[in-house]
Amino acid sequence: MIRFVPLLALSVACEEETSTPLGVTLDDGQVLIGLVTTDVLMLDGILGSVAIPLEDIGMVLPVEGKTLGDSHGHVTVWLRNGSELRGEWSEPELAVGLAVGGTEVAVDVPTDQMAALQLQGSEAWPSEGLFRARTTWGDDFLVDPQLTRLTLENELGVFSPFLSECAAVGPIGAPDGDWRIELLNGTVLQGPLRESEIAFALPMGPEEVVVPLDKLVSLERGSWGGQPTPPAPAAEAPPARTPPPISAAPALPESQGWFDNRRLQDAKR
Repeated sequence: MIRFVPLLALSVACEEETSTPLGVTLDDGQVLIGLVTTDVLMLDGILGSVAIPLEDIGMVLPVEGKTLGDSHGHVTVWLRNGSELRGEWSEPELAVGLAVGGTEVAVDVPTDQMAALQLQGSEAWPSEGLFRARTTWGDDFLVDPQLTRLTLENELGVFSPFLSECAAVGPIGAPDGDWRIELLNGTVLQGPLRESEIAFALPMGPEEVVVPLDKLVSLERGSWGGQPTPPAPAAEAPPARTPPPISAAPALPESQGWFDNRRLQDAKR
């Protein structure tokens, strides 16, 4: 579940120093813009209940379909560095005050018709040396290796390296079985992790998310910060391949300061 704490209230009359611009796009093309006075979004999912600073969020989209109703309350929260966190918004309530004709008109947003939430802010392309974690739920986020450690125990002892010390790390088979950890200095360790879950520190968004081992799909060194190197031309061109679909352009333009996820989305493919 995602909920805003306190109850999200958008109003054009809010004080500028304590409010954040936010835009709501409905499936019929209507766009509502107001100011949100809370600074935290609470997301509940397989990661537990996590607090996401609003200043780190770029966009909130339905997981599937065109609207929150189509997605049965499930949403993807896009952070400005390209991380995606998923959860269910079970009690969506948005109250918007629209400045029209010299007065403020109160509107209760029909959130089941909501196609997107956008906040203002530019992309925050990640630095090198991070790790990328993905879960069975569809979360896809960057990990701070300086603050995240794993604890492996085998017949040789107990070892708790930080991810920043690791060249590669991952399960040999099932995530709840043996893991292989290769350190940058060449040491290779094998054995089960001591805990049944991993606490990941994040460089943006919630300070920490906890992922059960059986929900972890992959943990890899690297991020989507760099541009891929184009392949060398082949002697004979391969058959044409249909490119993956590009998401529709956000209703609120980047030129006016609104977050646009399309370049980050392309870099992650």
